[in-house]
Amino acid sequence: MSLAPWLDGELGYRSFGTPGAPRAVFVLRTGDVSTTDPDARVTSGYDVRVVAVGLDAPELEDPPVFGGQTPAGLTVEALRDLLEREAPGATVGLVGERAAGPIAIYLAAAMGPVVDRLAIVGVASPSDPLSRDLRTPLLDHLDAEALVIVGGEGPAAVADAEWYVGRMREAEMQVVPDDEIGSVNGEITLTSVWDRVLAHVAPGAARR
Repeated sequence: MSLAPWLDGELGYRSFGTPGAPRAVFVLRTGDVSTTDPDARVTSGYDVRVVAVGLDAPELEDPPVFGGQTPAGLTVEALRDLLEREAPGATVGLVGERAAGPIAIYLAAAMGPVVDRLAIVGVASPSDPLSRDLRTPLLDHLDAEALVIVGGEGPAAVADAEWYVGRMREAEMQVVPDDEIGSVNGEITLTSVWDRVLAHVAPGAARR
């Protein structure tokens, strides 16, 4: 695992897929499997380099609004530096799963046209009016073409996906059938939709 500076500690990340591939995809997740390949069999079918970044709860606290130096805001800045270092001068795809989804949205907004494709998986919509009001302007100005995926027992429902899609310039919603979700608790995971996600964030990179 590699490490990138962040506040008084470091962000952990790992690269896999095809070294030197022209297309890079950055994946933001939480938990013990955050820097592992969601599905190595699927990844091998794409000419893509994946950079998986593991985030913890403190790094997600207090969304970065009005340029404030909140933990989440500083995390976005650290991720921006990492992206620019790992894929200099390139347009990239970005993925956010569950609790890391809002950070992925803020990062995509901060990077502008550098992030041309965004996928968020199982990401709940803001739970209070203030958070909705703060997040809506970011969605209005996203340059990235977005894919919003929900399904199963949560943690996000169709209504959450509709909230995001209705506020993005260019976005598609996909609802995954229950029989395609193989998790123990019936909740959607990045592993269960990894092929869908890569097809979106790495267009044209599927091996023939």
